[in-house]
Amino acid sequence: MHAEAPMSDVTNPIPPSAVEPPQVRADPRITILLVEDNDDIRGALAEWLELEGYHVVTASDGEEGLERLEEGIEPRAIVLDLMMPRMDGWTFLQRLRSDPRHADLGVIVTSAMASPEPPEANTTLAKPFELGDLRHALTRIVSN
Repeated sequence: MHAEAPMSDVTNPIPPSAVEPPQVRADPRITILLVEDNDDIRGALAEWLELEGYHVVTASDGEEGLERLEEGIEPRAIVLDLMMPRMDGWTFLQRLRSDPRHADLGVIVTSAMASPEPPEANTTLAKPFELGDLRHALTRIVSN
């Protein structure tokens, strides 16, 4: 039969005063604003970006994307679809670039359209795109 040692036999317990409380820190991850109307694509990209180590804030169209910025998020980059309801990506880009607070944010446009890339975008990726291409584009933007 195995007997357990009584609690009084424990030697040199750590006094409660020696244990420091955990320090509260701001989230060190880089924030990405993902503006995409397709629920499946938005969900999959958000999950992938989180796995890549980014903090992701999502919006389902350009109007909601601008609302997120007005709420005070400070993304280092925006991944933006062009064809969306309420406010499309072109209008979002024009409004973004006209606001001095956000005029220099890096924007990666993702689109299935064959039209020329918007001049306000830093990079355009044609859908379907390789995740490695998105990784490379994001690295270039957030490194600057």
